[in-house]
Amino acid sequence: MESFNLDSLSTGEAAIVGASLGTVLTISLIMGVLLIIAGWKIFEKAGEKGWKILIPIYDVYILFKICKLKNWFWAMLAVSVILSIAMCCNMPPVVEDIYGYHVDLDVDLSKYPIFIAGTIISCVLGIVVDVMVSIRLAKAFGKGVGYALGLIFLPNIFTLILGFGKAKYDAKKLDK
Repeated sequence: MESFNLDSLSTGEAAIVGASLGTVLTISLIMGVLLIIAGWKIFEKAGEKGWKILIPIYDVYILFKICKLKNWFWAMLAVSVILSIAMCCNMPPVVEDIYGYHVDLDVDLSKYPIFIAGTIISCVLGIVVDVMVSIRLAKAFGKGVGYALGLIFLPNIFTLILGFGKAKYDAKKLDK
């Protein structure tokens, strides 16, 4: 099997690759900007300042606050820090080559149970909390289970609908 080499592309092929990459990057940039604007509007509908969506980590805290899950935010932050430290102390060796870093595929991962357990716990906890936030966000905006499933499985589309739609935030719905 012959390996792919960018130097072997004709001018026309390189133009197609460049145009395709440019198109994907442009669409991604537009989608990113639209999602920021939608998040801004969601925050404002919930009585928060929209600019808070622009600050990493703080935006997640505000989202948890909107969903009345502030304690979960602090628990997730603590678990993340503890797991990260534990995983760093039991990490498989990393091999450097001319292209950067990669994990040596010959490593026996059974020798790194803390790293494996931390990875699994992080993934499962992240999924559980994402589902909780999606359900509570949908509920707070008067939406049902179907909308929560949309936020879970098609978050970009349903975030845009929530931000640009007419749904109104009502924190009292989270107390029921």
